[in-house]
Amino acid sequence: MNVRAIDFVAIHVSDMKRSLAFYGDVLGIVIPPDDADHPMHHMWAEFDTHPVTVAIVHDPDHAGKGSGVALAVDNVDSAVAEVRAAGHPIVMEPFETPVCFMASIADPDGNILYLHQRKDGTAG
Repeated sequence: MNVRAIDFVAIHVSDMKRSLAFYGDVLGIVIPPDDADHPMHHMWAEFDTHPVTVAIVHDPDHAGKGSGVALAVDNVDSAVAEVRAAGHPIVMEPFETPVCFMASIADPDGNILYLHQRKDGTAG
């Protein structure tokens, strides 16, 4: 596996509306205009904190128990296969969004790591 960069840091939250208000209104972090009306905001939102994005993820099971880091990889399916072959758990199988391919895995302590591949080929 070739880890190219960190694409985003994901903070697991239990209440999206409350967290959107905290990160947007209290901290003043901006949601990029092209993402402001994204239909997935009930479960995922990304804030513009260049060069690495901060994402909040509705994940009550992991809220308050740490954050996840998205590692940019060349190919998510291949990376998942490598992790699986090494005997580590796959938390979420690979899936596709309009802009990326992604999966999540757990390290030996249960910390969430996202394997992430942007469709435009960029990283970081």
